[in-house]
Amino acid sequence: MYGILGQGMKELATWEEPRELDTDNEAVISLYDGIKKILEKQPKPKGKPSSGLPREAKHILRCGRILKVDIERKLVVITVMKTDGELHQLRIEANQD
Repeated sequence: MYGILGQGMKELATWEEPRELDTDNEAVISLYDGIKKILEKQPKPKGKPSSGLPREAKHILRCGRILKVDIERKLVVITVMKTDGELHQLRIEANQD
């Protein structure tokens, strides 16, 4: 068992650093071009369609009535009444001026 481990360690010691691409070799250039063509044919990842509004601007809070809106420099407090009569308060706080 030690002989197998010793041989593996010997192979590890003779490992070479990766060399630069041999651009003079036609086979290497052909292989590189083939890989490049395959990658170009792959479909591009599609991003989510954007409406131009930040994600936070799309949140909707359904309520019966908006009772009060207080606006300060870094804080907006909105008080609403749900259709069942329950009061809710929404706070939007900025962390910068």
